[in-house]
Amino acid sequence: MKIDFPPLIAAVWDSKTDIERIRRYKGNTVFILKTDLISVQGQIKAYKKMSFRVFVDIDFVDGLSGDEYGFRFLKLQGLDGIITVKPRLIEVAKKYAYPAVLRSFALDSSALCHLHETILSYRPDIIEILPGCAFPKVIAYLREKQIQPFPVCISAGLVDDVQEAKFLIRSGAQAVSSSSEALWDQYQNIEREVSR
Repeated sequence: MKIDFPPLIAAVWDSKTDIERIRRYKGNTVFILKTDLISVQGQIKAYKKMSFRVFVDIDFVDGLSGDEYGFRFLKLQGLDGIITVKPRLIEVAKKYAYPAVLRSFALDSSALCHLHETILSYRPDIIEILPGCAFPKVIAYLREKQIQPFPVCISAGLVDDVQEAKFLIRSGAQAVSSSSEALWDQYQNIEREVSR
């Protein structure tokens, strides 16, 4: 499943306060990284009303089971995709033809090998690599493995500078996910980098 992400994705940790902050962001995609079962429906509706595509980190919805039933519940709320570290939830999303972002923490060479094996086994359409500073090394490693089809790659984690965001895009990230308002304010600057 091909998804076109904007070059900068707004990552929100506290949707109650971020609903107001998000008005500064000029892109079209929001990643809700932390929420709860009571609030998630209202948050999704609020972001959708502002014309954002909404992805929810299913692993961090307090009170929600991280299984097929949890996924189906979120799907009924109108979200556009999920984020997860759990390969089995990638399978569930694929079963329903729904976009899913496989989040991977590049902590060491063992994590790189595990990510490669996970990509081969579960074929995620989208991967998010954290932290941002590890992205160039991870993407080089994965390209060396000649994975086909190659997943859409997002860089995230500790990215709060426009030059770093541009570097990550030049390194192969389709998008950078960040909770930095200062970076959100630079959306057009980053978008120009992509259109070169």
